Amino acid sequence: MSDMGRVFVFDDDADSLQSVVTALRRDGFEVVPFADPKAGLDRLAEGNVDVIVTDLRMPGFTGMDVLRHAARLNPDVPVVILTAYGTVDGAVDAVRSGASDFLMKPVEIPRLRAAVFKALKERGMRREIGRLREEAGRTAGVEGIISASRAMEDVLRKIRLVAPTRMNVLITGESGTGKELVARAIHHLSPRVGQPFLPLNCAAIPETLLESELFGYEKGAFTGATTARPGKLESAKGGTLFLDEVGDVSLLIQSKLLRAIEQKEILRVGSSQVLQVDVRILAATNRDLKVLVEEKTFREDLFYRLNVFGIQVPPLRERREDIPKLSEHFLEVLSRENSTPRKHLSPVAMKALLAYRWPGNVRQLRNALETATLVSSGDTIDVGDLPAEVTRESVPPSSPEPIPLPASRTLTEIELDAIRDALAKTGGNKTMAAKLLGIGLRTLHRKVKEYGID
Repeated sequence: MSDMGRVFVFDDDADSLQSVVTALRRDGFEVVPFADPKAGLDRLAEGNVDVIVTDLRMPGFTGMDVLRHAARLNPDVPVVILTAYGTVDGAVDAVRSGASDFLMKPVEIPRLRAAVFKALKERGMRREIGRLREEAGRTAGVEGIISASRAMEDVLRKIRLVAPTRMNVLITGESGTGKELVARAIHHLSPRVGQPFLPLNCAAIPETLLESELFGYEKGAFTGATTARPGKLESAKGGTLFLDEVGDVSLLIQSKLLRAIEQKEILRVGSSQVLQVDVRILAATNRDLKVLVEEKTFREDLFYRLNVFGIQVPPLRERREDIPKLSEHFLEVLSRENSTPRKHLSPVAMKALLAYRWPGNVRQLRNALETATLVSSGDTIDVGDLPAEVTRESVPPSSPEPIPLPASRTLTEIELDAIRDALAKTGGNKTMAAKLLGIGLRTLHRKVKEYGID
């Protein structure tokens, strides 16, 4: 196949067909001519074509038929239509139906060349869009993270950066922001993807049991230990261990965990036999470990061992652009899980979701939608179906009226207008404007700079 690309040409007029074929071959294209449009359509079904040039009027088939078949079989292949019976209506119909260009016969060769090169560029753009959509699909499917915000795009960038390495990662953020999803994404994009991913919530297990959960134990090590059992570090060998709420681990366990990370070896409870372990540690916490280090309740050396690479997951109130996409995702998941018809959010309900602060973050959003799905009687969730705390606290108490969020605008436009409106209401006082918007002052400063607001 030519480096320039392959062009299918449909034309029942032999002279016209030869003229087009000769001109395009001179430019380096691989040209496949078809005087019989049916034969061309049969080949079209096989694919392997970059641009189609077709006459509008042919016996049995028209150029519009070719256009429709191409849209069905190869939707990313552009079509250039030629006709000796050109009318404005015909051009409009062709373009509305998806034609890349519309040229009058006899075709002027420079215009033909320009149209085909334009169509080829269009083909490349369509392929790139398809690739990006596929990549986005993989992101949602493999990483399991739903996002539309710049803040989460930065998180995804860091995930992709650190995943192929052997680095331990400390994931920080408020409860309910999706720290375990970040950990799973790192594992799934790492060379360890074929090995175990084992999560362990350190805050949910008493200290005496946490040691056994981490390191395992031998038969008779303590009352009730009737058989030997490997711990999470041993079971995750070759894979990834996710330590959630690592800030709640006692100093005693911290010391043993540090040894396991540094020496890559462990001792089961009740055993003197050293076991080698190769485990990547991903840790998460909603606490400030630096403060705990200063308070001497968390080992500084362990902190630096865990925090080789850090990822901070922003709270939902700082990435409100994600709320519509997350809501659609959760409503789809809830429909599948409960085998019920898919429900939709009314514009007013969506505005309430966008205005609420979400102290419980993404987890709270899902719970709110699950409740609303159960309460709503029809296929639409209205504002009255949402939990009371969402509708009651959607507007900050200091705000005299809700900041308008027009449903027809993009989220970026809505956010920009909301910030401008809040600054106008407060006379440019950023501290008061941040309170009015329900966001942090640092976030407001960042967004003012990002949008170039005076």
